[in-house]
This record gives sequence, C-alpha cells and structure tokens, in this order.
Amino acid sequence: MIKVHKKERKFNIMSKKSNKMIGVFTSKPKTQKYFEIIEGYVSSIGDCKKEIKAQASFSVNRKFLWLWAYEKTSDGTLYMTVCLDKQLHNPNFHYVTQVSPNRWNHHIVVKSEETARSNWLQQLVKEGFEFAKK
Repeated sequence: MIKVHKKERKFNIMSKKSNKMIGVFTSKPKTQKYFEIIEGYVSSIGDCKKEIKAQASFSVNRKFLWLWAYEKTSDGTLYMTVCLDKQLHNPNFHYVTQVSPNRWNHHIVVKSEETARSNWLQQLVKEGFEFAKK
C-alpha cells in the first residue's frame, strides 16, 4: 500500500512482500495444527485425493474441500471452503456463495482448535465428501 501525504507529497511504501495464498502451513504452527485436525477427520471419512498447490484441496470424484492461508496472515488463521449441492445456513459460516446451479461454496475461517474439532465443521466436511462421491 502506498500512502500519499497531500501537502508534502512524500511516499511511504509499505512492505513489498507478497500476500500469496499458501497450502503448506509449516511456517505457521497453529495453522498447521488446525489443518492436521481437519485433514485427520477427512481421512477418517474415506479415501480421497489430497493435492497441494496454492491451496490444499481434497477430492473424491470432484473437489469438495480447499484450505489455505496467506503469507501475511498471522499464525492461527486457516481459511476453508466446502462445496455442496445445496445451501446450508449456519451462523459459524463466514459466508456462502452460489457458484453455479446446484453448487454452493461454504466459507469458514478457522481461528481455534475448538472450531477445527467442532461437530458442525465435521458434519459440513462429511456432507462435502458425500457430495464429491456422486
């Protein structure tokens, strides 16, 4: 971000470090722990494929779960999206968007171990897994 002071026209250039999405969380121990909790639950449901690029994603016949952080995001924040064929309502969701007919992305921000282990989150992931098997 560049701040311009009107009178003096001085430029204060903020950090030039990028803020790219990351799918590997080893530099963020709390975030890594949340990821491992969720990944453990996913693997307990059944066989699926994990792919790590800018995000960690999981799929069966189609992708259903994406997890990521940003380089500049503080440790302890894990973003995730679960894709379903229906819209669910839950006050714990950050937001829900319809991306195409019968495709709804449910966005969650995990900021605690309690959330990562919660029944509502496990149920959402399980529904995503079942949808991805269709």
